[in-house]
Amino acid sequence: MKKLSKKLWVFDWNGTILADTVPSWKAGNVCLEFYGAKPISLKEHRETFIFPILPFYEIHGVSAETVLERRDEGNEVFQSHYERYAANTRTRHGARALLEHLKLQNAECIILSNYQTDKIEGHLKRLKLDHYFKYVSAHDCGGTTILQSTTKVLRLKDYMETYGHAPEDTVIIGDTMEEPEIARALGITSIGITDGYISRKRLVEAMPKYIVTRLDKIKFLIGG
Repeated sequence: MKKLSKKLWVFDWNGTILADTVPSWKAGNVCLEFYGAKPISLKEHRETFIFPILPFYEIHGVSAETVLERRDEGNEVFQSHYERYAANTRTRHGARALLEHLKLQNAECIILSNYQTDKIEGHLKRLKLDHYFKYVSAHDCGGTTILQSTTKVLRLKDYMETYGHAPEDTVIIGDTMEEPEIARALGITSIGITDGYISRKRLVEAMPKYIVTRLDKIKFLIGG
């Protein structure tokens, strides 16, 4: 197998660096109940979770009109419960080992997320990981924008062009269908990590270039 030797490493945050699938599922159930829907199992969550979020609610019996009409209230319900559930969440297995390995190789690491910038930065400081990342590309709003659309492709494209990163020198790592889709859109390499926000079956179907079960396994794909 040809070894990966990339200059830019792009990490998803939720479910990839931060092991917060369970807190998100629990907060999501509170939000479903807020909209009058029944809570779902973690297995159902992994089988139906999707970005943008609006179709997720529709799958579970909440109309798009209902969600959009009460979007600010619903977002507050989700965020307040999620923040409490995720307050002491740890990293995914092998995260620190991989980041240290990449640092030794002088690779540039950034975070590309649909979550909120200040919340990510707070967790990075709490977990003492902030020095590994050059930049956090996330949202500075309350979180409602991801109901109908996401901007990851555009944000990463802009970052790559601004700092001169070629597609062949860039890899993206994530736990959902988003990262392989972004990789195909931008011509970069994707790595999927299992046991995050979606099922292994759905991750395989998303067709990332590589699939790992924990982050430090990526070291075996890296040259040097």
